[in-house]
Amino acid sequence: MTLMSEDANKFSKKYSDLSVSELLEAALFADVKEAMGCTEPVAIAIAAAKARALTSGSIETIEVKLSTNLLKNAMEVGIPGTGGSRGISLATALGALSGIENPDMSILESISEKQLEEARALVENGKIALMLAGKLHGLYVAITVTCENGSVGKCVISGSHENVVRLEQNGNIIFEAEKKGKSADKVLALREELSKRPFEEIWDALPHISVGLREYLLKGVETNIAVAQAGLESGGLKIGSTYNLLMDMGWMGKDVINRAKALTTAAVDARMSGMNLPVVTSAGSGNQGLSITLPLYTLAQEMGEGIDKLAEALAISHCITTILKHHTGTLSAMCGCVVCSGTGLAAGITYMMGGNLEDATAAVNNMIGSITGIICDGAKVGCAMKLVCAVDSAFQSAMMAINGVKLPFTNGIVGHDIPSGLANIGKIAAPGMLATDEQILDIMLGREMNF
Repeated sequence: MTLMSEDANKFSKKYSDLSVSELLEAALFADVKEAMGCTEPVAIAIAAAKARALTSGSIETIEVKLSTNLLKNAMEVGIPGTGGSRGISLATALGALSGIENPDMSILESISEKQLEEARALVENGKIALMLAGKLHGLYVAITVTCENGSVGKCVISGSHENVVRLEQNGNIIFEAEKKGKSADKVLALREELSKRPFEEIWDALPHISVGLREYLLKGVETNIAVAQAGLESGGLKIGSTYNLLMDMGWMGKDVINRAKALTTAAVDARMSGMNLPVVTSAGSGNQGLSITLPLYTLAQEMGEGIDKLAEALAISHCITTILKHHTGTLSAMCGCVVCSGTGLAAGITYMMGGNLEDATAAVNNMIGSITGIICDGAKVGCAMKLVCAVDSAFQSAMMAINGVKLPFTNGIVGHDIPSGLANIGKIAAPGMLATDEQILDIMLGREMNF
């Protein structure tokens, strides 16, 4: 069974007119999705497919312009269905040769041997040119496909992974999204609207989420468990299986935190290596989805909690991650897995363990006071090590909060409530770390890489 998100536009009212319960449901259906492969190469493949669909004839060249964040997140991650191959050029070629006019996050799901062979030929023959789009940050890709008969297609995606903002055919604009500020993109609009709502109302809505949303979120857990199990058997770095080995040897305790770390890192290891399995994402990232679902599943097993409590904990974790992505942007210099979904996870753990909103606020602030600022240096197998930090910090922050350890509101950048704390993280990410982002990319591009 494939996890498909419901259309957030099923609500006839404007997002601003939705109740908190309706808005939470719309936002999670829109921002928790199934994807095949790392979502940054997927976004590139989607743009290439849409640009190619506007042309005819044999491909002569493909020009790819990327923001700094998209470049660093796509250059070193494995692409599913390719035997572990990596590279922005290959993702571009696979998208252009997909033959899909209306692609989604599953575009890399079924790559044939012929398609892979033709894609490799495009790359090896120098048909694909990569360049930075100035010093643009966040998520941005512009792909122009030029064919031997002179036909030209262009697609620009910006803001979120499937948000097409411009299409051109032979120099003529055939589609252009509304200008920024009018929130034309559904995902971005829902993130923004959710960030405006009183957080206590969101918290109080958790026991009342619909049966449909509960089933949807729990299905995501099942999907991600399959990835973790595959990673334990054949992950690239074998971090998850090494955790299990160390626990069996007695060097680590077989407690809920270490078991959660083993399961989560195994899944990330598998995904970043290009394993041909779908994952369920959170706020545009598969690793964020894994870092929420698998630790909460492990905790639910440990506590003997039922699926209702698990579904509600998943909802608040995904919700906080979505709000944080509104503040930081879909991609930034800050590690979304540790800082964004890790913070969401801390609140979910608190909820699962019976904590109240005051406890959840303390857990979030404990995270803000400890892990904010951990950098994103691109998607890669090494992200599994960052997830060790995310899971460990989230559990400790939540457990400390429930047992009375609460950072004072006067400390550093913590907030007086959850919304203000999340907004503070956003300020650190952008504009605070824009120069950091450029330095990270300079270091990465200083190596010999084939991307």
